[in-house]
Amino acid sequence: MVELIVSPHPIDQETTELLAVGFFEDERPLRLEAGFVDGCLNGIISSRLAQGFMTGELGEITLIPATSQIQADKVLFVGLGPVTGFSYGRIRELTQRVLEVCMGLQVRDVAMAFPRPRGFVVEWDKLMEVMIEGIGLVQERRERPLHIRWHLIGGGDHYDQILQGMETARQILRDSFPIQLSREVSPPAET
Repeated sequence: MVELIVSPHPIDQETTELLAVGFFEDERPLRLEAGFVDGCLNGIISSRLAQGFMTGELGEITLIPATSQIQADKVLFVGLGPVTGFSYGRIRELTQRVLEVCMGLQVRDVAMAFPRPRGFVVEWDKLMEVMIEGIGLVQERRERPLHIRWHLIGGGDHYDQILQGMETARQILRDSFPIQLSREVSPPAET
């Protein structure tokens, strides 16, 4: 069963085995979630980029142990290629790549923040549709069903659109694999 969970938590407070973060090869300094996570990791990604050990080339992956500032066990940085090439197809590829890494590492709980390059307006229903298509493509190559919990960071205010995208993907894929969508609720603010 694939369980998709729309999370209200900030990226550094999402408790998970693996936190996946995409970044672009031509966007420096790192922005948004990638820049924030790099800061939580004491700038290790910026340092590796400056030294040429990482580039952000499409499909590049770098696995790093998390620090105490992040609630994940590991952080996976995934290269997204150039910003100008970003598309929903790239999100499908990102989903597939992250899922393949999870299967190889036997990770069953992953959180991912979707990249939002400047000028790209996220249509959450379309994002969910291509993400589920990516999961379906990985499932087709496996003999056994996938078992993974996937936390979606940043979509909390768009649950209805995400649900619509999931239903569209289910119709396209003809319910070819079990999938469930849920939403975590933020704990009440302390007074």
